[in-house]
Amino acid sequence: MNTNEITLWVQAGAVVVAVGASIVALVVSTLDRRNARWIAAEDRRAALGHAQLMFEQEALLRLLQNLRRGGHTDSVISKDMGAEAGALISAVGPEKLPRNWAKQVAQTESELLAYVDDEEQPDWQRRAVEAHIALNDVTRDIRERIAAGAKA
Repeated sequence: MNTNEITLWVQAGAVVVAVGASIVALVVSTLDRRNARWIAAEDRRAALGHAQLMFEQEALLRLLQNLRRGGHTDSVISKDMGAEAGALISAVGPEKLPRNWAKQVAQTESELLAYVDDEEQPDWQRRAVEAHIALNDVTRDIRERIAAGAKA
């Protein structure tokens, strides 16, 4: 073998090594991107779960303050406190506040929808119940997204 042949073999070997290194780099890059997407999805799920917990903590703190007051002698303030308590209980949900839910809300979504459609009920109450249903929908959607993120 002369020097030209040896040079050609060395150059061919270098090309093969370079191609192999490129393929390895592509595989590593693909795996890195997949891991980065997984980490980002986990971060989003954790942030959503954290935000939900912080919201529930704030709602429960307000509800606790409301319930610890024990009512009020002024009927307007007492009604405001009851309305706030009902909204907070609805936001937190029956899973965490089953007794409060049974006492304050205790209606299925179909019963609430029937109330909204009942023209004989006062308009302001029907609008409030519609807002209650929307709050339940948003809360359910958040919990489903958190659960779906935990399964993924």
